[in-house]
Amino acid sequence: MDLFKKFKRPAVDSSTARLMFKYRATNLLVSFFRYAFLICIGYIIIMQLLFVVSYAFRPESQIDDPSVVWIPRSLTLENFKIAIGAMDYFRALGTTMGVQVISGLIEVFSCSLVAYGISRFNFKGRNLIFFLAIAMIMIPPQMTAVPMSLNFAHFDFFGILGLIGKIIGKDIRPNLLDTGFTFWLPSLFGVGLRSGLFVFIYRQFFKGLPKELEEAAYIDGANALTAYIRVILPSSGVAMLTVSIFSIVWHWNDYYLSVLYFSSDYPLSVMLDQINSNIFNTTGILAGGADGAAMAGVFLFILPPLIMYMFLQRKFIVSIDRVGIVG
Repeated sequence: MDLFKKFKRPAVDSSTARLMFKYRATNLLVSFFRYAFLICIGYIIIMQLLFVVSYAFRPESQIDDPSVVWIPRSLTLENFKIAIGAMDYFRALGTTMGVQVISGLIEVFSCSLVAYGISRFNFKGRNLIFFLAIAMIMIPPQMTAVPMSLNFAHFDFFGILGLIGKIIGKDIRPNLLDTGFTFWLPSLFGVGLRSGLFVFIYRQFFKGLPKELEEAAYIDGANALTAYIRVILPSSGVAMLTVSIFSIVWHWNDYYLSVLYFSSDYPLSVMLDQINSNIFNTTGILAGGADGAAMAGVFLFILPPLIMYMFLQRKFIVSIDRVGIVG
C-alpha cells in the first residue's frame, strides 16, 4: 500500500485546476478561430480557381445552362484554342519570360547586394539610403510612371548624350520604350518593381547572420565582394527563395507598367486584359458569349506561376518563418 501511495498522482487544488481549464479553453478557442479563418480564405481562393477551371473546359452551349453548376456534362478544348489565338499566347509568354521573369531574377540579386551593404557596413548616409529604399514601398508606381516613361523615351546618362547631341546637332538619346530595358535597368540598379520591400527582407535576414562568417573569409584573403559572393549568398537561400517568388509573381502580374512602356508585343498580363476584344476581332463572338474562352485565358495565365509554387511551396513556407519579415 505504501508503494501505491508513493506513485499516486498529487492532488491539484481548485485554483490550479481552473487555471489549467482556462488555459486549455483559450488555446482551443484560438485554434478554432485560426482554422476557421484559414478555411474561409482557402474556400474563397479555391472556389474562384474551380470556377475558372469549370468554365474553361465547358462547351459554349453549357455556359448559360442553369442545370450545369460546377461539373460540365462534357469537356472541350475549343476554349483554349480560341484563347491561345486571341492572346497570341506563345509569343506573349516569350515576352513575359524574357522581360518580366528576367527582370524579377535580376532584382533578386541587385536588392541582395544593396541590402548587404546597408546591413553589414557602417558608412555615412547609410540610414538615409535605407530610408529611401523603404520610401519606395510607400510611393505607388503611378506617381513615378510618367517621369520614368519620359526618361526612357529620351534615355540619357547624366545629360551627357544630350550635351553631345547639342554639339553635333543631332539627338542621339535612344528610345528604350517597347524594349526590355524599361524593366531590366530599374531591376539592375535595385529600383524596380517593389524593390524597397525586397531590400527590407534581405536586410532583416542579413542582420541575423553572424559576422564571423565574413571575418573568416577576410582572414583567408577575401575582399568584401568575394565574401558576399562566396559566403553570404550561399547562406541566404531561404531569403532568396522568398524574394524570388514575390518578385517573379509580381512582375508576372504587372499590368500598369507593361501597358505604359509597351505599345506592341505585350506580355501576358496585357494580352489577358484585351482578350475579349481580341476574341471579337478574330471570331466575331461578343464578350458575353466568350466567357469560356476568357476563363481559359485566365487559366493559361495563372498556370505557370501555379506550377512554380506547387514545387516551391514547402520551402517557401519555411523561408517565410526564417527571413524575419515580421521582425
